Amino acid sequence: MELKVWTPFFDLDKEWRLFDFPRFIEGHEFAFRPSIDVARRNGDMLVIAELPGIDPEKDVEISIEGDYLFIKGEKSMEMDISEDNRYVHERTYGKFLRRIPLPAGVDPDNVTADYDNGVLTVKVTLPREGTTQVHNIPVEVKTS
Repeated sequence: MELKVWTPFFDLDKEWRLFDFPRFIEGHEFAFRPSIDVARRNGDMLVIAELPGIDPEKDVEISIEGDYLFIKGEKSMEMDISEDNRYVHERTYGKFLRRIPLPAGVDPDNVTADYDNGVLTVKVTLPREGTTQVHNIPVEVKTS
């Protein structure tokens, strides 16, 4: 008896190619989508992304364009295994792009990033919210 893995998504991908729909299987653009958390702590916005098995110095690019933070890169397969020798294939590889909206007034010089144990943390210093002062506006009454 031969051990063979059923791959319904590959079969679906073959059918979608007939109709020229976008494909979502490995080896195609944006097949890998890292999970992220966005939180606020001590006046900073934290973007935490899971990027295991990625070298952040050469495979990850972080930029700010307009009011968006972009995290883009690529997760590459470490070894080449032929499909004849593969029994299970669940990990995804490929290019990724995450776009996170930023509040207005963020200074790009106050953004830092660090990578530790497969987790990328981008710290965005948020602009200070001005103290809300009450401004009374007098109503001028005109007499005719």
